[in-house]
Formats: sequence, C-alpha cells, structure tokens
Amino acid sequence: MKFNRCLVFFFCLSLFSMKGFSQQNKAEIRTLIFQKTNALREEKGLHPLVFLDSLQHLAQYHSKNMVEKQFYSHVDPAGKSPMDRAEQLGIFPWRKKGNRWIGIGENIAKVPWFENVLGCGNTQSSEAFAECMVQGWKNSPQHYKNIIGDYLHFGIGIEFDKEGTGFGTQVFR
Repeated sequence: MKFNRCLVFFFCLSLFSMKGFSQQNKAEIRTLIFQKTNALREEKGLHPLVFLDSLQHLAQYHSKNMVEKQFYSHVDPAGKSPMDRAEQLGIFPWRKKGNRWIGIGENIAKVPWFENVLGCGNTQSSEAFAECMVQGWKNSPQHYKNIIGDYLHFGIGIEFDKEGTGFGTQVFR
C-alpha cells in the first residue's frame, strides 16, 4: 500500500511539474513561433514580419480569453471578431497599401503539452510545442494564407489551460 501511494504521488508530481514547465516558458514559445513563422515566409521569398507589442497584446488577450471562458473560436462568447477586439483595445485593425485597405488576420490553434500528440509526437519542450503549432497552421490552407499574406506586423499569444493544453493566437496586420 505504501508503494502505491508513493507511485501515485510521483505521478501527480510529474504531471504538475510538466504543466508548470509549459506555462513558465510562454515567452520562449512565443519567440520560437515568431521565428518559425518568419522562416516559412522566407521560404517563399517574403519579407519577415516585424513584431508589434500591440498585436502581441491583442493575441494574448484572445488566447487568455479562450482559456478563461472555455471556448475555441475566432469569435468570442460576446460575439466579438478579431477586428472588434482590436478596436476595443485601441488598436487600429487596418493598414493602407496603395488604394486598398488590409485588415487584421488571425490564426488560432490548440496543442496539448503531452508526450504523444497525433502528427507531432512529444510536445513537452518549447521547441517541439512551437513546431507542432506552426506546422498545424502551415498544413491548413486558410491559416497558411495568413502566414504568407501581405502583412507587415505580427503578434503571438499563448495561454495554457489547467489540463496543459496551449491555446495559440497569431495576429497579422
């Protein structure tokens, strides 16, 4: 009986530390996603995106909101779209290029911090987690279109729920 309690204790301790580790490295994960996103653009001969604090704030706001309100969508429970959220936070969601206006683009993704994620394998490192998320976006035509789109600026948000699933948001302008 004593052995079983110890085994359960160490299992729970490893789960707790695994989730805590993922959450402590959000800044590192954001940096890796930023680098990997720009690497995809460079493969296509496109200029790299420039990091913008206001877009990171917008992206982080949405990722955190998805975790706190337990939803997964571009439209939040209040019915707000990425454009609405940008305006709410005082961020102009458009930029002018020539005679046309280009609006904000948004990608979202969910990736578990886990040992065996379908299509990704073990995502229990910042590098593997970021790679899995970016490859998921690359493999989705709509998300990839944003990555290689006619954008100049970029922000990334990452938030983990209590189960260790990471909610990522990329915002492009």
